[in-house]
Amino acid sequence: MPIFEFRCSACGSKFDVLVGMTQERDDAQCPKCGSADVKRLVSRFRRGRSEEARLDELSDRVETWGEPESPSEMRETLKEMGRALDDDASEEMEQLFEAEHENP
Repeated sequence: MPIFEFRCSACGSKFDVLVGMTQERDDAQCPKCGSADVKRLVSRFRRGRSEEARLDELSDRVETWGEPESPSEMRETLKEMGRALDDDASEEMEQLFEAEHENP
């Protein structure tokens, strides 16, 4: 069954929907706020990996990284970790870094 990715226009949340082959694809609803005002996104291809497999792979990669020495290095490290976990938290972290940069 295909997995479609959506973004909620009301709250900005990004979420996935597992859709059956014969099911209507336009009836998605935001799990966070319940809004039906959602837009389907063009998603990147994902390998079917368990969360444990993703964490193991990330752990192996993190061991080769050094300690971040500046806020910009920390920012890039956290963004890379978010991408590796296919997590929307990287966007939230970006907003926090922007807010911190504007109000030191």
